[in-house]
Amino acid sequence: MLSRGKDAGLLLLTAVLSLLMLGMGGWQLSRAEEKRQLLAEWQQRRNSDISLAQASAMVIPFGYRLTTHGRYLAGKEVWLDNQIQAGRVGYRLIRALPTAQGLLMVDTGWQPADADRRQLPAIAAITPPIPLSGHLIRPYQAPISLGQFTFIPSHPLVPSLAPALLTQIWGEPVLPFVLKLSAEHEQWQPVVMGPERHLGYAVQWFLMALAVCIAAFWYYRRPHE
Repeated sequence: MLSRGKDAGLLLLTAVLSLLMLGMGGWQLSRAEEKRQLLAEWQQRRNSDISLAQASAMVIPFGYRLTTHGRYLAGKEVWLDNQIQAGRVGYRLIRALPTAQGLLMVDTGWQPADADRRQLPAIAAITPPIPLSGHLIRPYQAPISLGQFTFIPSHPLVPSLAPALLTQIWGEPVLPFVLKLSAEHEQWQPVVMGPERHLGYAVQWFLMALAVCIAAFWYYRRPHE
């Protein structure tokens, strides 16, 4: 009787574990499909032009190509902190471009950090109005609250590009997306993990479920004392 109860418990445990692993495998397959669709949509968007007015009216305008014209506002630039490129720590220079819809954050490129973190890279002088072309991306937003950060105008370093934070710093409404200039856009990717990684995880979960079932089959088929 005790043996039958033990066998029933192991059978139930095997069923639960197998279903859980199969469910995780199925979830990874669905995530892989989502990433495939996202990459396909991103590829379509990056070859499609959009106006600033259209972007402002969209809920998710990220990935579209935008061409505009203007002159950066003097004194309205910040360095985005802790940006890694080619294994080096640095900053990204974000400048404000005035538009009819609000201030547009423009990512003008990456600069390496000095050994002395108190010393920021020099900022080039404002040029006459110039054409700007790039792609719209989601602004990097660190998990901080506005009350946890104090902006120092003489040391314009920020941990986040949250529109609310930049609106507070610049004193004017800021649009909820960043224009990443074309020269810098080639290294940007819309997702961190590709669909292949999710497929690999799905296979692992399915193989573990198979291993559990094989182990259970061997246990029940073995001679009982």
